Amino acid sequence: MWFGTAVCLLLIATPAAFSASPNSTVAANVVGVMLTRWHYLSIAAPLVLLLLHRPATRDLRPALFLAAIVLASTQAIVDMRIRAVRNSSVIPISALAATDPVRRRFGLMHGFSALLLLAETAAAAVAVANQRETSAVEGT
Repeated sequence: MWFGTAVCLLLIATPAAFSASPNSTVAANVVGVMLTRWHYLSIAAPLVLLLLHRPATRDLRPALFLAAIVLASTQAIVDMRIRAVRNSSVIPISALAATDPVRRRFGLMHGFSALLLLAETAAAAVAVANQRETSAVEGT
């Protein structure tokens, strides 16, 4: 579920919101609502996996789960700041000049948020792959 929702958000939901919305502000609002829900899942899933995990020797999964929680928490904070910048702007961010400090700050935060989402997706993919390896070794 953790990995699947990340991929769906990246490859299906976000592009669909931007292609179907009348403007980028509406699309950003739709994606913002999806991201809010994603933050809950992206924090809860690795937390539950961490709590349910039975560590074996040399098992790096607890570190992976903790890193994923930190990534997800950081992304949630950055996304709240992005929303604050968008809400404080009198005009849409896309209408600001490329050199405008507000647009530049928004762009940097948006890029950082996207990188965090990709890192979370990679962590989820590693967790899925590791689970398959563990299951194959244990014969389940």
